[in-house]
Amino acid sequence: MSRADKEHMGRVAQLPCATCGEFGVEVHHIRDGVGKAQRAGDWLTIPLCPDCHRGSKGIHGDKTMLRIKKTDELGLLNETLRKIYGRAA
Repeated sequence: MSRADKEHMGRVAQLPCATCGEFGVEVHHIRDGVGKAQRAGDWLTIPLCPDCHRGSKGIHGDKTMLRIKKTDELGLLNETLRKIYGRAA
């Protein structure tokens, strides 16, 4: 993992959960566009609290939290990148 990869993932880890807003997150590698046994690169990561990440209603569960928020992993990735690198208009 490069220094830039580590810095980016550190920034992701500082954000609140992308689905519920809680702090104390885990960094999730999105799975959209990759096989089930594969994970995306370190730049394709989103912050998720343990419940929204590994819980029964989370990303690795039945994905209820995504349906409630009316989004998918790519939508959460877009919002994560905007929060880190976006500029206010």
